[in-house]
Amino acid sequence: MAKLRRVPSPARPDWQDQARRIGYSYFRNEDGSFAWREDVRYEFDRAAVTTLRRVTEDLHQMCLTVVDHAVNTPGGLDVFHIPPLVQDFVRQSWWRKDPFFLGRFDLAWCNGQPKLIEYNADTPATVPESTRMQSLWQKQVLPKAGQVPLDATRIVALLAQFRAQGWVSPLLHIVPYPDNTEDAAHAAYYSDWARQAGLDAVVCELRDLEISTRGRLLHKGHVVHSMIRMYPWELMFRDRGAQSLAGCGCQFLNPPWTALLSNKALLPVLWQHFPGNPHLLAASFQPEVVISQTADGRYVEKPIHARGGENVRLIQAERTLCAEAGTYGAYPKIYQAYADHTLDGITASVGTWVVGSHFAGITMRESADQIIRHSSPIVPHSVRPDSVGVKLARLAGLYSRKA
Repeated sequence: MAKLRRVPSPARPDWQDQARRIGYSYFRNEDGSFAWREDVRYEFDRAAVTTLRRVTEDLHQMCLTVVDHAVNTPGGLDVFHIPPLVQDFVRQSWWRKDPFFLGRFDLAWCNGQPKLIEYNADTPATVPESTRMQSLWQKQVLPKAGQVPLDATRIVALLAQFRAQGWVSPLLHIVPYPDNTEDAAHAAYYSDWARQAGLDAVVCELRDLEISTRGRLLHKGHVVHSMIRMYPWELMFRDRGAQSLAGCGCQFLNPPWTALLSNKALLPVLWQHFPGNPHLLAASFQPEVVISQTADGRYVEKPIHARGGENVRLIQAERTLCAEAGTYGAYPKIYQAYADHTLDGITASVGTWVVGSHFAGITMRESADQIIRHSSPIVPHSVRPDSVGVKLARLAGLYSRKA
């Protein structure tokens, strides 16, 4: 069986200085706790990585099936509470086959079986931690071990492919969420990768964008043809400028149809399409449906739009066992079966990245209670080399196939 374990690990005495040097400066939360810790690590065996690769790509394809059905079914976008004003904008994006860029699944590891918690497929965070911070840690702490960081070379290659295919213009605008330190770091990383892909990159503030009299999106008087944005679709769709999105002439990464993937309504709709799938948790728009499919009656309440664990509640027998405050409480709710994914008493979330349509890396995050929050620390990971016995078995299998 594929294995994952949590083990002690020596922390580098100067890791904070090293983090700052690579542009990862937000490693301390507002309450003083750390958003990165390396006194422990998560160790995968190769079978676990193989499983995660397969499950991640399968889940992504299942999600695309759901999007296709929602877009092409009358009322399908209403289930996701997509405002009527922008529904055609979303549909046209899918019908046009606007390409997927980057997303991260959050998975529960349940006795060797990954199960979907949610899909961060609009403006996924933790990019600096998942790339350079993870890689630097592995190089300095466990240079002989394997690792599966978010593969930045895949991001660069995909951006170059988008440019060659005409999906993005030679000038790419990168727009972080306003006054957000974390997104400023993300913007710097995207800008670097865009330049490696042969693009010119401009980091611009949301407040400096405007709509021209002809309906085009402008930045300081220049038309914006292509954009990586960290301002989420659920907010853009409800802004005053939403009526101008369809005609603004900008290619967005991720595209408008990904608003369905970053929406927690995806979870019950996936369960409706693929009931009983071993990598899904029972989910519904009614809590009683989920309760009937759980062994102990524990389930999770989530707003359809929420980030960083805000307004999430773990419930059993109408009693709240664990909850997180937040600003998303007014949104409609979905309900999902609870999966106990603790290792050594710590809740561990396995983040698996998708670039284009392919698995592209792992990010580990953990919490002392059952809710993974924005402030929950990222923890490095390693991949244990195969034992001699496993290597011999693989060689024997390879030899038998050739024979």
